[in-house]
Order: sequence, then C-alpha cells, then structure tokens
Amino acid sequence: MSGTASLVHNLPASGDSNHRGLHSLKNSRRVADNEPLLRFREAKKVLGDVYGELKDNVAELEGVYKDIKENDFVSAEQREEIEAIRDSIKTIMDTFQRDNMKVVFFGRTSNGKSTTINAMLHEKVLPQGMGHTTCCFLQVEGSEDEVGHLQLDDNPQKIDMKMLGKIGHALSDENSDLPAMGQDSLLRVFHPKQTESGECRLLQNDVVILDSPGVDLSPEFDSWIDKHCLDADVFVLVSNAESTLTQAEKNFFLRVAKKLSKPNVFILNNRWDASAAETENIEDVKKQHLTRFRQFLVDELEVCSEREVNDRIFFVSSREVLESRLKARGLVQKAYQAEGHGTRALEFQNFERHFEQCISRSAIHTKFEAHNRRAHEMIGKMRLNLNSVLTSAAEQRSKLQNELNEATRTFNECRVNFTQFEKAYREQTEQLRAEVHLKVSADFFEEIARLDAIIDRFDQPFDGSSSGMAKYKQDLAIFVDKCLSSDLEARCTGGLMSRIWNLENDMFQYVTKILAEPYQNKLEEVWRYRAPFKFSICVDVPALVNDFHEDLEFRFTFGLHAMIRRIIAYRSGQPVTAINTNLLTPLSLKAQAETKNVVRDADASAAAEEQAMMTQMVLTSAAFLANGSLGVLVIGGIVYKAVGWRVIAVGGAAYAGLYAWERMRWNSSAKEQHLKEQFRSHLAARMQQVSTAHTHHCETQAIREMDQVFDGLKSTVGGVHREMKNDLDTQKTQIDAVDSTIRTLGTIKGKAVFLLRNLEQFASSYLRSDSPSSP
Repeated sequence: MSGTASLVHNLPASGDSNHRGLHSLKNSRRVADNEPLLRFREAKKVLGDVYGELKDNVAELEGVYKDIKENDFVSAEQREEIEAIRDSIKTIMDTFQRDNMKVVFFGRTSNGKSTTINAMLHEKVLPQGMGHTTCCFLQVEGSEDEVGHLQLDDNPQKIDMKMLGKIGHALSDENSDLPAMGQDSLLRVFHPKQTESGECRLLQNDVVILDSPGVDLSPEFDSWIDKHCLDADVFVLVSNAESTLTQAEKNFFLRVAKKLSKPNVFILNNRWDASAAETENIEDVKKQHLTRFRQFLVDELEVCSEREVNDRIFFVSSREVLESRLKARGLVQKAYQAEGHGTRALEFQNFERHFEQCISRSAIHTKFEAHNRRAHEMIGKMRLNLNSVLTSAAEQRSKLQNELNEATRTFNECRVNFTQFEKAYREQTEQLRAEVHLKVSADFFEEIARLDAIIDRFDQPFDGSSSGMAKYKQDLAIFVDKCLSSDLEARCTGGLMSRIWNLENDMFQYVTKILAEPYQNKLEEVWRYRAPFKFSICVDVPALVNDFHEDLEFRFTFGLHAMIRRIIAYRSGQPVTAINTNLLTPLSLKAQAETKNVVRDADASAAAEEQAMMTQMVLTSAAFLANGSLGVLVIGGIVYKAVGWRVIAVGGAAYAGLYAWERMRWNSSAKEQHLKEQFRSHLAARMQQVSTAHTHHCETQAIREMDQVFDGLKSTVGGVHREMKNDLDTQKTQIDAVDSTIRTLGTIKGKAVFLLRNLEQFASSYLRSDSPSSP
C-alpha cells in the first residue's frame, strides 16, 4: 500500500442537486487544507453515488430484459451476465458500506500504545497504565448510538462499556476464564461519535483504531497479520524513547512488509518527556534514534524515501498530550507537563496532521481503487452486453419491418385482387343468368310439347260420374305435376349443374390463389361440406288447371254453341275449356259474374264482366235469327235462288252426316280421350303463360346459389382481411415495442457512458498522484 500520493477530499455540496456526481475541486482543496480525514468520507460518498447509479441502471436494464420475451433478441447468457453484475454490485456495496480507514498500533508492552490512542481520541477510552495492560486486540469504532458498547468478534450480543476494563485489561482477573480473549482475539469497542463533551473527529470520519498486545509477548506475528492487519491503511509503531528499536519490533514489520506492499508506517518515540531530565547528549540520542529508524524504514522495509522519512518519525509524550486535552475539556483539573512539553505537543500535532493525510490518502487507494477498477469492468461488461443486445434488437427490428412490409403488400394485393374478382363475378353471374334463361325456356317448351306423352301415361280408370270426374281430374293434375316437376328438375339441373359447379370451383380456386398460404385452409371450411346445386321446380299443375271446365256433353263441332265458345275463348285469350258451359244462359252469366266478384280481385272481376257482355251479345244475335221465322224464310229463299235446291240438299246431307258420325263415336273412351285432350290443351296454354315466371324462378335459384358461394367466400376473405389487419397491427405493436426497447437501452447506455466519465473524474480527483486534491 503506497502512501506517496495525497488526494484531495471533496466537501458535500450544500442543498439538493439534480443528480449524484462529483463536486467542485475548488471546494475539495479548501476541505483538504482543513480536514484531510473528510477526503475519505467524500470519496466514499462520491463512489457510493456512482455505485448507486450503476445499481439503478443495472436494475433498469434487468427490468427491460425481463420484459423481452425469451429467445427474442436477448439470450439467456446475456440475462445471466446482467444478473451476475447485479449480484456483484450488491456484494461490493455491502462491503463498501463497511469500508473505513484503519490504523493499527503496535509496539512492545508498556510503550504507551493505548495512551497514544486515547490522546488521539481526546478521551480515555482504552485501559492504560504501567505493565501489560492490553490482553487482546481492541478495535475502536465509531457508533451512532449515544451510549457505547462492546462486542466480541463475530458475536452480535452487546456488552456494557463498563466491562471493558475487566475484559480487555490484562491486569483484570475477571477475564481469565474467557476463552475468546486470547492474544489474537478481537474485542470491538463501539464508542459514540458524538458525546456531551464534543465529537470525536477520528471516529466521526470513519477511522477504525486497532490496539494490539505487546509484540514482545508472542512471536506468532503471522496469525496476527492475517486476522487483523491485511486491511490496515497505516501502522503506528509506538516505541519507548528510553530504549532502542528491538528486534521483535523489526520482525513484526518485516512480516508485514512481506504480506503487504509498502505499508504506511509511522514511528512514535513515546515518553520523550524523559528527555527533560537529561540535559547532556540529548540531541545525540535523538540523532541516534533517527538514524536507526531511517535505516529501518528506508533500507530494511523500503516503505519510504529519504525525503519522506522525516515525516514518519516523531518524538512525543502521549501522556502529556492526553492529560492536556482532558484538562482542556474539563475532565481533569491538573495535567502532567514536563519541561519542553510545548515542543512535544506541537510534534504530536504534526504527527496527527501527517497521519491524517497519510491514512486518508492510503485508505482511498486501498479501499476505492479496486472498487473504481471493478466499476470500470462492470460498466464495460454492461456496455458490451448492451451493444450486443442493441445489435440483435436492430436486426430484429429490421426483420419485423421486412415482415410488416411483406404482410402489408400481401394485404393490399389481396384487397385489390378480391375487388377484381368481385367485378368478374358480376359479369359471370349475368352470363350465367342468360344461360339459365335459354336452357330453362327451351326445356319448359319441350315439356309442353311432351304433355301428350305424359298425359297418356296416366292409366287410372275413367269414371263419368260427377264425383268420379272430379277425382279423375285431381289425380291427373297431381300425376302430371309430379312428372313435369321431376322431368324439368332433371333436365335443367343436368344441363346446368356442371356449368355452375365449374364456375363455383373456379371462384374457389381464384380466391385460394389471392389469399396468403397461412389463410388458405380457412376456405376449406366453406367448401368442404357444401351440397351440390340442384334446381327446385314446382309447376303446380293443380293450380294451373284450377279454372279447367271439361265439356263432355255431345256437342256438334259445327254447332252454334261450340262456335260461340270458341269465339269467346279467342276474344278473351283463354283456353276454350276455361269457358264454362252455363255461360250461354243469361241468368247463369249474372250469377257467375256475381260469384267471381266475390272470390277474385278487381282485375278478374272486370275480365268476367267483359266475357259475360260478349256472350250476351252473341246470344242476342243468334236468338234474333233463330226466333224470327220471317228472317229464316227470307234467308232460305235467298239461298235457294242463289245455289239451288240440290246444293242445299247436299250441304244438309253432309252436315247431317257429320253430326251422325260424331254422335256415333261419342262413348266413355271418347269422353276420356276428349277429357285428356281438353286437359292437355288447357294445361299447355296455361304453361305457356307461366313459362316466363318459371324461367325467372330458375334464374333466381342459380343466382342465389352463386351469391351464397360468393357471400361465403366474401365472408371468409373479410375474416381473413380482418385477421391480416390484426396481424399487421400486432406487427406494428411489436416494432413499436422494439423501438421503445432500443430507445430505453440507448438511454441506459448513455447513463453508462456518463458513469464512466464520473469514474474517470473520481480517479483524477482522488486516485492519481497528480490529482488536484494531492497535497
């Protein structure tokens, strides 16, 4: 431990500061001139603040790492490294809080080590007196408590201070049975830093004083040094000025020099007050002591130079200084003083000044240089860790940004492609509508042409009774409806199902291509369980023939009644079988018109009234011709004169023959065939009228089928778009999180750089030999 460098200690700045850091060197110089011991406390505070900030930064960094997912861009090794740095900081700070300045007093028995310590403390703290008074190592430390106490080493139990004279005094017979009080054991004396008579400056400034047993009592120096002296900053050899330096004292310091590099050693020639009784050769004696001590410190121990050695050897009287200081504090009334005591008091004060400068400078180096270097190492590791994580974070951010750009491009392409698909779908559906219209119309009219074959397949026995006729017509209508509906469904579906299925499959394949691969499986759910398309056609023959009125009475084809019905059917645009037979009776016409007015709507009523008026007009004209005999004779005469009787006879015969031939063929089979023919003719006319409605219905079914497929695809694509949008938002959130992490890591890195500057300034102010605080 080198004591050649002197460091200036900074005073704490008054008031609050924005951040912890180093204080001005101007204040440090002013403090160094007045209180060298304060330099250690200030250095401890400054370095402690740096470690506090480093601890906060590491904790912040550890928190950032915890928020980052595993295997993201922070490896387990990097997390463990920060945790190890955190644990190291905690260990160092725990040790750091216990760091203090330590001075060890050695010398032979009764050389006045305890008296010297008491004089430096300005109070009788340790037992002192003639003979072997200290039986173990006594370590005096400052305590914040108002009342002091004792503690055995490694035992937290407090012992009353009054027991010090009994436990630590070699002349006490009350410590003989205490096994812990061997010569190498330690008794810790916690003395109040602040007492009623004032504060103890050494203890107030974290100085720990160790009083040892006499070095002439045991040669086991190695165990003493290992247990109590390795962390000492200054060694004070208290010798007896009445005798020379002994070999035992030399041997102890030679052992110390082997274990410690250049220990700081002060030599006090105590009891120099005895020189007052010697008037002759006193200066020669002093020179002799100085020569031997210089030789020992410079040549044998090699702990200081010729220039420094004069500040390491002092001739004092600890007893005089102690009693003088006790008297000044009013603790004793009379102080021991021999001739020349003033010079010796100044020499003692000179020793204290150099001692304080040396112990402060040495403690700062021995205690804080390693901490400063360790802080440099930890900050360096943290910066390397941070740089590695920042590089990984930047790569992760670039990767996420590329993924976001690709996902955004895919999303936009999907939207554009689906818009184009929707436009193409509208065109395809219009084309399909036209195809369905042509196909269904053709099939419908083909079925109308096949009505004869369908009706001929109906083989139910014919019953000419009124109830049997109604049953026959009802069953015929049901049979024909079933045949027509099944045939039309088969013909239309068979001709268009392949076209519709291919179109749907093309839609599915196209949408599959415009979706990204991770989302294509969602279409399978829409397509997998879809039933094949089939037209649903209902001709509803019973409804179409609801106004069918068969005429199974024998009516001559060229008869007046038959011709009137055909004229009415032609004029009304209805099948002749829709003209009721009783329309030829005026009263019946009126009753039918009234009935139709009740059961039909306004349009149907108007049509019935028009039909009744036409029928009434024809009947009136016919009745006029038939009932007017004069008119018949006139017409007959005109015809007779025009063509002759032979022509009239031939025409009448032909007319009668036709009538007879039709009348002879009018049987039950003819009635059935006539009924079927009337039914076919009526149904064909009605089917032609409703063909457009059926065609439109089939178009609607086909378009509805396509719309259902399109809506399913659109709904799926819409869900995919929402999912893609959510994924984009998630990716943006991830990028924002990485950006936030990078900013936070950058801030922590900046704080680490600032801490490095603080450490450099600390080293410049406290650790370098050319620092501004060097005395």
